Amino acid sequence: MTNFIVGYVICINIISYLFIWINIRTDYIKIDQKWIDTIYLVFSILGGFVGIIVASEMFNYRRKEKIFKRWIPLVIFIEACIILYIIYKIRA
Repeated sequence: MTNFIVGYVICINIISYLFIWINIRTDYIKIDQKWIDTIYLVFSILGGFVGIIVASEMFNYRRKEKIFKRWIPLVIFIEACIILYIIYKIRA
């Protein structure tokens, strides 16, 4: 089960990173910016927040935007709290 979770997190982070890279480097994605922000938030909720943060820092991509300043750090905080709670319950 642990191998599955680790593999899932690695895959979703790679997908998140590649989505930002494709969005920056090509013109294939012709979507409104509001929908792209929603996609980033969904990827972040699914566990791809590391890939999104790394890609936005590496490519200097929209780091000053509201989604990267407020929402993705909030998702990271909530997911960290959930993980700590699960670890606490497993050990207790």
